[in-house]
Amino acid sequence: MNTTEKWPTGFDPRTAPVYARNEIRTPLTAEQLWPALTTATRWPQWYPHARHVSITGGGESLTASSRFTWTTLRVRVKTRVTEFEPARRLAWSGSGPGANGYHRWILTPATDGGCLVTTEEVQIGLLPRLAARRLRRTLHTYHQEWLERLVEVSAGP
Repeated sequence: MNTTEKWPTGFDPRTAPVYARNEIRTPLTAEQLWPALTTATRWPQWYPHARHVSITGGGESLTASSRFTWTTLRVRVKTRVTEFEPARRLAWSGSGPGANGYHRWILTPATDGGCLVTTEEVQIGLLPRLAARRLRRTLHTYHQEWLERLVEVSAGP
């Protein structure tokens, strides 16, 4: 668990009922990965657990001030970008029925030209408290799939 990162109030992974952290090492650069990660309206084309992604005000790609709605884990979520450092960091906070979450992506360039991609999510609220074990397992599984597909789609055909 990465407890050195600063988390928003209430989203400390050490005390939250649900925390998931996944990472993948890839020979691709952060700059190669960033377009697929931020072109949120295209996530459903390559990540099956994202549906009906809509950025408020239109457009396809997330920005530092984006708000977007989407369906994930069969739940409609209202989300806003909270961290945005091109080709390095992307995070959003979101809320849905019975839960609030904070999801962060960190792209760390490697000395050999590749990249380490880390994704972390914290969930709080009634639903995460009641279904913590199952939700943690689901997030770990789905986030690993998201990482792997991000690398695949960013590598091209």
